[in-house]
Amino acid sequence: MIFDPQDWQDSLAAEASCAERLLSITDQQQTLLIHRKFVELTSNLAAQQQAVEQLFVLTRRRSDTQQQLAQQHQIAPPGRRLEIYTHLPALKVEEIERMVLHLQSVVDSCQRAFRQNQLLLGRSIELAQQVLQRSGVVSTGRTYGARGKERAFANANPVSRWQAVV
Repeated sequence: MIFDPQDWQDSLAAEASCAERLLSITDQQQTLLIHRKFVELTSNLAAQQQAVEQLFVLTRRRSDTQQQLAQQHQIAPPGRRLEIYTHLPALKVEEIERMVLHLQSVVDSCQRAFRQNQLLLGRSIELAQQVLQRSGVVSTGRTYGARGKERAFANANPVSRWQAVV
């Protein structure tokens, strides 16, 4: 008996679509960082956070539908896709594997763009600090860590300075 893997395929498609949207938002963020448009960056960051949250929900949905399909085929947990493929028609396997590879590619691109944006943001912070120092500003002001305690900017890592402010 062949079970319908359509729910699994639909959840993969939804996750890939969300990942593509996240990549688009992240690319826009990179443009905003390069052109130093920090006002627009705020709304972009909110959209990015929302897309990341939605991606986590869709990833969970895909994982659940995959596990359900594995259970229907009496495959022991965790129900890997290669084990499920042995119970599906070859044409369906090709379609699903194409989606999986596309999803992996888009997620890899997102991660690469995140790292690039983090470096760009760190460089922007360094530049702002240099401008402040050259203008004669001695104190950078107070910042607070995640636990609410006051701390100074770290000199070695520009991203840690950004995280200290946030």
